[in-house]
Amino acid sequence: MLKLLTYDLLLTQASEFILSLPETKQKELKENLSYGKALLKSKDQMKAYLHNYGQMHREKLLRAYKHIPSDFLKSSFSVIDWGCGQGLASMVLSEYVPNEDIVTDFILIEPSVLCLSQANANLTWSNPKSMVDVLRKREEEVEATDICVQERKVLHLLSNVVDMPEFSGNGIRRFVFANINLNHLIIGVSPFYPEEGRGKRMDEFAESLNGFKKVYSFQKHIDDWDKNYSCQIRVLSNRLTPKGEVFENRQYVHIV
Repeated sequence: MLKLLTYDLLLTQASEFILSLPETKQKELKENLSYGKALLKSKDQMKAYLHNYGQMHREKLLRAYKHIPSDFLKSSFSVIDWGCGQGLASMVLSEYVPNEDIVTDFILIEPSVLCLSQANANLTWSNPKSMVDVLRKREEEVEATDICVQERKVLHLLSNVVDMPEFSGNGIRRFVFANINLNHLIIGVSPFYPEEGRGKRMDEFAESLNGFKKVYSFQKHIDDWDKNYSCQIRVLSNRLTPKGEVFENRQYVHIV
C-alpha cells in the first residue's frame, strides 16, 4: 500500500489553508489556541495549530525520540498514544523509526470525536502497513481490558498530556501494571510551566510508576535557552537503563 501522507505534507496543507483566510480570521484562530494549550474543537483550529505550532511540536518530539534506547528499535513494537489529539506524536514517531514496518499497531486514545477521527485518518494514510485502533475515552477512564496490543514491547506516547490539570495517570497505570510482564517505554513531552506549578506534574507522574527508571530527563523554560518555546521530557522504562541495558526490578506496586 502507498504512503499517502507525511508530516511535512500535513503542515503544508494546513498552512496553505490558514494563509488563504483573511488576516482577521487567522489572528482569531491563533488567539483561540491559547499558545497551543487550548482543546481543539474544530477542523479550522486543528489546522491553525499545525500552522502555528506544528514544527515546534515536531522538534520537541524528535528531541525525545533520539533517546529511545537503540535495543528497543531493533524489533517490532506497539504504540499507545494517550490523549492523541490529531495523532501528531505517532506520525512524527513513524517517520523517525528505522523502518516503516517496525510499528505493528497504533492505539489512539482520545475523548474528542473530531480529533480522534482526524488522528485515525492521519495514521491510516501515513502508515498503511500498520494496524490502527481507536479508543474514545479520557485517559482516567481507560481500563486495562480496553487495550489489546499486538507486541510484547509497548511504546507509550504522552504528548502535551501530563501537564494538563485533568490528567490523572490512572488509565496508563492500570494498563502498565496489569501487563507488567511486557517491555514498556513511556515518553512524556510537554511544555514546561514551573511558574504555574504544572512543571511538577511530570515528575509526580514518573514517581508514581514504581519499578520504572528514567532513561532520559530534560527541561528548559523559555528563558533558559535560545528556543521560542519551553520543553519538558521524561523517558521511562521498566526494562532498560539509559545505556540500553536490561535491569531486573520486581518491586512493582499498582497505584490508582
